[in-house]
Amino acid sequence: MRKETLMRKSFGVILILDLTLIFLSFTSNCAAQEVILRIYAAAGLTKPMSEVIKKFEAEHYITVQPNFGPSGGLYAQIKQGQPCDLFYAADWIYIEKLYKEGVLVEVHRFLEDKVALIVSKTGETKVRNFQDLTKKGVTLAVADRGAPVGVYAERGLKKLGIWETIVAGGHLKARPPTVNAVALIVKEDHVDAGMVYSSMAKQFKIRIVEVLSHELTGEIVFGVGITTKGNREWSRKFHEFAKSHINEFVKWGWIPCE
Repeated sequence: MRKETLMRKSFGVILILDLTLIFLSFTSNCAAQEVILRIYAAAGLTKPMSEVIKKFEAEHYITVQPNFGPSGGLYAQIKQGQPCDLFYAADWIYIEKLYKEGVLVEVHRFLEDKVALIVSKTGETKVRNFQDLTKKGVTLAVADRGAPVGVYAERGLKKLGIWETIVAGGHLKARPPTVNAVALIVKEDHVDAGMVYSSMAKQFKIRIVEVLSHELTGEIVFGVGITTKGNREWSRKFHEFAKSHINEFVKWGWIPCE
């Protein structure tokens, strides 16, 4: 009887140990498999990129931490060594710079866009083309040069020969840090007009009156780069996933790069 009791106790101890080892092994594997993918993306990509991230997380059971902002600011953060796996920039120049500096191990062209002249409710009767931006009383918002759209807009307006007149005449009332901020200022009727990407105008449902050609702005390419120190495997998986869900971007007005 005593022998049976001892055997039962021994069996119980062995069973508990086995279950404990299985549990520890399971939790250890879960911890080892936990992935956090850090994605830096241009502010203009917020809506479609957020949708793609949501779908990717649901399918792959990993955590994606997005950091949306002006491409110039994101570029500076990456240069300073902030943790980043994947960088989606609104200007190919930032991708090219980081690649030449050895920060990116792999780069791809992703989307194309154009800069559009949009008008607010008040501005609809004042601004019908680019030349109207020089008329008395017309106010304009253009993103600062930290955001690529600000550089493209300024370059295009200079080639049209009206930038200096706009500045000298006091028409330039705001230079926000992001394209989203420009769209919001126009949407809320704080200025008569603004310069944003065509895709952004579509996202905010704001009327476009004219578009700058690539001959005036230069080619506008949204690029992506995988960082040297990041998680290359999951970065590649995410980018392939984003390409397979390219319609999330197309429906907002972007054109896929070949």
